[in-house]
Amino acid sequence: MESLYHETNSLLQQVHLDLGTLEGMRNESDAQKIIQNIYQRLKQVDGNCERLDIFVSKEPAYRRRIVKYKVDQLKFDCHSLHSTVDNMHMRMTSKWRAIAEREELLTQRFRPNDTTHVPIEDCELVLHDHLHSSHNAIDELINHGSAILEQIRSQGMWLRGIKHKVLSIGHTLGLSSTTLQMIERRLNEDWIIFCVGCMTFIVSMFFFYRFWKS
Repeated sequence: MESLYHETNSLLQQVHLDLGTLEGMRNESDAQKIIQNIYQRLKQVDGNCERLDIFVSKEPAYRRRIVKYKVDQLKFDCHSLHSTVDNMHMRMTSKWRAIAEREELLTQRFRPNDTTHVPIEDCELVLHDHLHSSHNAIDELINHGSAILEQIRSQGMWLRGIKHKVLSIGHTLGLSSTTLQMIERRLNEDWIIFCVGCMTFIVSMFFFYRFWKS
């Protein structure tokens, strides 16, 4: 079981590295290959987690709680990565589509026919190009913010659950009430810091959006 756990954890770390590489990709075909590799690794992680659940059920009672917590952490990380990859894939697909549409627009040749002639000034083309770029930038910013908020929401759910798990493990290990109170106070402080960080991020995004629109 330990070897399978370490193998699964290594796959998750590799997915994190692939996401960092994907952020800097400019070529669509190369990026698509990395995305396919990421999805294959996540699929393998899902299968490993199912096997780990079977191993957990066979563990002795005194180890089962701790081992189950480790496996649940892997499953949570995998779920979070699924959401991150899906959002990033959607954002990059929209970006590539916008680039393709822009290139197609710029390569078109407008020719007047016998009955209709539509003059298009250079300044109008430049203005249209700038507006199109601004809209794409705002869409990309919104998609990126949505991905971050989704990840923050998942982390918030994990923080709420970790408090009860830590206290439960503490009772199982026979820790004193003073030690448990210190742990609970620290978890409450972490939760407050997390909430303040979320509010700061939301307010910053709001003011940035207002500044961008103005």
